[in-house]
Amino acid sequence: MPAHVIEKSVFDTSRIAERMRYDVWRESISCIFDVDASRENRDPHRFNVTINALRVGDLILSDMRSVAQSWQRRAVEIARDGLDHFMFQLFLEGSAAWEDRYGQRIARAGDILVFDLAREMQSVTTDLRHLTLIIPRHHIVPLLNHPDQHNMRVLSASKPIVQMLAEYILLLNRNLPLIDKLDGKDLMPAVTAMVASCLNSFGPIGRNAAASANDDLADFRIRSFIRQNLGNPDLDVNQICDACGISRSALYRLFQEEGGVRHFLREQRLDKAMRDLLSQSAKQIAVIARENGFSHANDFSRAFRRRYGMTPRELRGSRMEYDKGAHASSHDAGREYEDWLRQIGANTQTRF
Repeated sequence: MPAHVIEKSVFDTSRIAERMRYDVWRESISCIFDVDASRENRDPHRFNVTINALRVGDLILSDMRSVAQSWQRRAVEIARDGLDHFMFQLFLEGSAAWEDRYGQRIARAGDILVFDLAREMQSVTTDLRHLTLIIPRHHIVPLLNHPDQHNMRVLSASKPIVQMLAEYILLLNRNLPLIDKLDGKDLMPAVTAMVASCLNSFGPIGRNAAASANDDLADFRIRSFIRQNLGNPDLDVNQICDACGISRSALYRLFQEEGGVRHFLREQRLDKAMRDLLSQSAKQIAVIARENGFSHANDFSRAFRRRYGMTPRELRGSRMEYDKGAHASSHDAGREYEDWLRQIGANTQTRF
């Protein structure tokens, strides 16, 4: 089995002309996030971002230092770039803050913040340093008990298993740069197993700590059943209850934090359809709609536009233009990581 050369990339705004630093950074990181900084932090004498990144096969690890900024990933970015990865940020310095339905949330030094790049997010960070591990969805989802329940989850440094994962990420960051070649196919199972073990020690976000193991098992079984039957246009609450042996009231209770089971089903269908539109560019839109449980192409187009702010056809056109511009700019020194994000996990169907 051939070894992968460990690719390395260094992005450093101090190497860029002062008046262009912020704009170049903002364009570069737009491959994932839309960012903004205060006027004070945009000052060329104050503004600074460095990213030391490396890639082994489908795995990306980076060491980033940055001034305080705001970050967001909206439906339009998700649809445009089609990135379908999990991202894990180990905060070494500084913090991130945001609000969700449960109130104010903060990730501090020592914590690990989890992102599902197929989900929206918004946060504000202080000056920081963090290590970021990026894993394509198809490598880790089969190992997770609750794969759609981790976006913006804070893995607290107070938990021993999180401390173990943090030490593991630090170990990778110390040693991978010293190696020229490594078999990425051997490394990925070890990394994903460690990360999944940590995530699986947490229940669904918002679930009462006293919730029973039976609730967790039912939640896992129901979500798996729904994901496996997204192409069935007749899938409804009654079928789910019958197949999973659960009452309607219990089903509604499990999904009440997500807007209900029907909302979850539609979001899952639209998310998968979006990935299919980008990965199967030759397939007709109407066929993709049917394969994801939409009987009528017009209904699919309207639902897709409400979710992503563009029609399926516009998505494909936007992606072509995005790829052209991204390919040109990522050839600049230090911006190779932009291409890596699009390349890892490419041409691989998400497996649930």
